[in-house]
Amino acid sequence: MKAIVGLTSLALYLTFMSCAGSNVLTKNIHADPYLKSITSNPDYEVQILYTHVDRKNKRFKTYSYHVDETKYFYPASTVKMPVAILSLQKINDLNSQGIDLTKDDIMMTAAINERLTPAFKDTTTANNKPNIGRYIEKIFAISDNDAYNRLFEWLGQDYINGQLISKNIFHGSVINHRLSIPNLTSEENRQSNEIRFFRDDKILYEQASFAASQDWKHHADFAQKGLGYYNSNDSLIMKPFDFSRKNFYTIRDMEATLQRIIFPEYFPEKQRFNLTDSNYDFLKKCMSSLPRDYHFLKNEMYHDSYVKFLMYGNMKTEIPQNIKIYNKVGDAYGYLIDCAYIEDTDADIGFFLTAVIHVNADKIYNDNKYEYDETGLPFLAKLGQTIYKYELEISKKTEKMIKNPFQN
Repeated sequence: MKAIVGLTSLALYLTFMSCAGSNVLTKNIHADPYLKSITSNPDYEVQILYTHVDRKNKRFKTYSYHVDETKYFYPASTVKMPVAILSLQKINDLNSQGIDLTKDDIMMTAAINERLTPAFKDTTTANNKPNIGRYIEKIFAISDNDAYNRLFEWLGQDYINGQLISKNIFHGSVINHRLSIPNLTSEENRQSNEIRFFRDDKILYEQASFAASQDWKHHADFAQKGLGYYNSNDSLIMKPFDFSRKNFYTIRDMEATLQRIIFPEYFPEKQRFNLTDSNYDFLKKCMSSLPRDYHFLKNEMYHDSYVKFLMYGNMKTEIPQNIKIYNKVGDAYGYLIDCAYIEDTDADIGFFLTAVIHVNADKIYNDNKYEYDETGLPFLAKLGQTIYKYELEISKKTEKMIKNPFQN
């Protein structure tokens, strides 16, 4: 299924991409020997998008490096971002039909079979019951897989993919499976559990189990990867790992998703999410908050950069108040991804940066031998710092002698 791009959409798209062929991003990468050495190695499968925001004229200037929307990479937890967004939109859709429902109402999920599990309890909420709002907070605070799976079931594959295509966001991307539930078949991932919403012990809304009406499958190239993999029985299978039935989410589509949350007014109304002002505020708060900002994580050992790969990587330092990172990361199968809007409120700058790197030297999947700490996270940190420095340099705010915290 392909999106139909109208003249307005096409013009907007061309405006965004008018600077894609420029060499600003390439110059910054090649000026740094470390970044150049990583990006020039095809084994790392690096793809990068950098978008400068012209807030005065409401324009984006996008620069790309090795971006290939036809080449497969595993998006890992980045798929949680659109699912979280669409969960709020679906509430608004129901509200418009006269159904009184909020993100804070109790959400109970009943399993339709032993393979698809129920969810009746959440010890992080005041009433120990799950709700959509807390699921979204968990998705962005600690990238919780179960939270994503519950919202995936709430929406279903048809709604997720159909909505993202209709808003001119998805161009080949597909979200079609739950996370961290081994051996679920494609048919099982098309099924959704039964869901009921409660308030004051009264049922507000019931959603019966349903199945996706079509087989959502990506058609990206090079979806057979590596030399081998460990299967669910922990046996080494010496043949390429098959990603053809996995999620696929291009970095261009990731950035398009995030841009509609940070700057919805830059897009035609039909390409925006159906969200209220309070929805936008809530999402931006969730995207930018750090684990220490959540009372339900106070006793957990999460450092500030736990889900902030760009700029901070695996550093354990505290992120200063003037640096806001609205983002969603992913890491699995040796892929590290971060899609972010990075803002310095002191310097009055903000920019989008999205990148993926693959670190799997032995080319064996599921062996838990990936070079995240040695290569992947330091690369993303240095990349973010480099573009941040460039943004500071081109900003008129440098007249105020804004200090770069990463400057030696």
